[in-house]
Amino acid sequence: MRRRFLLGLGALVGLVLFAASGFLLWRESELGRPVPEPRSAEDRYLSIAKGDSFAAVARRLRAQRWVGSALLLRWEARRSGWDRRIFPGYYRWQRGETVRDLLARLARGEIDEAKVTIPEGWRAERILRVLADSAGVPLDALTRLASDSAWLARHDVPGPGIEGYLLPDTYRIPRGDEPEALLLRMITPGQEYFRDSLAVAAQRANLSAREIWTLASIVEMEAARAEERPQIAAVFRNRLRLGMRLESDPTVLYALGRPPGRVLYADLEVVSPYNTYRNVGLPPGPICCPGKASLRAVLHPAPGLEALFFVARGDGSHVFSATFAQHRSAIRAIRDRQRRDRATPEGTRVAKPSEP
Repeated sequence: MRRRFLLGLGALVGLVLFAASGFLLWRESELGRPVPEPRSAEDRYLSIAKGDSFAAVARRLRAQRWVGSALLLRWEARRSGWDRRIFPGYYRWQRGETVRDLLARLARGEIDEAKVTIPEGWRAERILRVLADSAGVPLDALTRLASDSAWLARHDVPGPGIEGYLLPDTYRIPRGDEPEALLLRMITPGQEYFRDSLAVAAQRANLSAREIWTLASIVEMEAARAEERPQIAAVFRNRLRLGMRLESDPTVLYALGRPPGRVLYADLEVVSPYNTYRNVGLPPGPICCPGKASLRAVLHPAPGLEALFFVARGDGSHVFSATFAQHRSAIRAIRDRQRRDRATPEGTRVAKPSEP
């Protein structure tokens, strides 16, 4: 009897050991195998939302055929303590990566990133579309936040919207980032640059952050040549000091909701606080996102330049004049040259600002 019991116990132990060794072999095989290539483009990304449990993530991985067993994944993550570290975002399928490597990457939160370059002079509407597409977040969520005055005020954005305060640069942004986190990531560099490089000069010039960003955005749109930014800034600073209208064509286009281009005489009649041909002083806020060079130009305009007018030559450069008579003479000279070179389309403008 005792012998039969011991034989049975030995057989049971042997069976358990055999099963355990089989499980360990299967576990090592599953964890060590490469994650298979997804069947569709959509399945090449794993999306983890804020608040997702690891169980939900494991089921999603199984459904996308990244792993063979959701149960094994949950067991391994719990054993390693990785199931308590879930980082939301997008994770891209990586060729040759094993399931064990994938688990470690999820635990480290190595979210897939998109490289986004914002050129100087882009408007916020265009930037938000690019961000939404690159980060894989809803455009309407970004747009709502960008126009939420209370949210912007809490994060020290001068307003009236987010226009102008997204500093042009190249950014690496996590795909699937929360809309609030994404916008904060985009406005912080501009705030830091202003605080570190412009705040002292702004205080000395007695200009607020909104005034600086607004004027810089106008300079950005007027300056086709980088070296003329300080001169253009000087003209507008001079006109503001004398209480003259800025008469900047780009502000009219912004009021009309049109992209950069030609302005007709009829356009100057648009009723808008952004129309600097009808209103004295700066518009309510920026008309685009200016770069660092335009921001610096506003606070460091060309020294000693008394010009109040400038007119485009047609090659990207301008003629700057201190008096209206000089300005009119410059306009005539440019038009005479243009008549010789080509016919000027009727109704278009070639002079700015202050051509009557």
